[in-house]
Amino acid sequence: MTLRTPKNLLMVLAAAGSIVTAAYAQTPPQGAAQTPPGRGAAGPGGPGGGRGGGRGGGLPGATPEQTQAVNDMNTALAPLVTAATTARTDLATVAFANARNDAAIKAAADKLAAAELAVAKARADAFAKLQAGPNKLNADQITALINMSAGGGRGGFGGRGGN
Repeated sequence: MTLRTPKNLLMVLAAAGSIVTAAYAQTPPQGAAQTPPGRGAAGPGGPGGGRGGGRGGGLPGATPEQTQAVNDMNTALAPLVTAATTARTDLATVAFANARNDAAIKAAADKLAAAELAVAKARADAFAKLQAGPNKLNADQITALINMSAGGGRGGFGGRGGN
């Protein structure tokens, strides 16, 4: 697929944005149970909580402090994620308007690109800070965090299980 048409660009940006939004939408509220349930455990999402497939949720073998550190990171990033979501909605609105307005589409796409770049930079900075501290994640936990951020399944922390 070529990205040269606004509709194709919109589809790619919407898919990328949905991945990012899904990852942050699955973060539990502040003060919720922080330790991800194991296989078959009853968590906030019900039996088998965590990522789809009933494999357990969140970061494998994470301490409560590591889970809290990731939740804090996600909370700090939330305003930027919200800005990117708003920019994505604005782009969809102008792209699907009755009257085509290429200038408005370009402006909205530029706004979304800037918002997504801000999220990516802030996420990289926050992750570097996490890895430099006492709650450093191991390789398996990093892989799980990447998969959660990439929307690799449903559920996230304490979401619906799939036993």
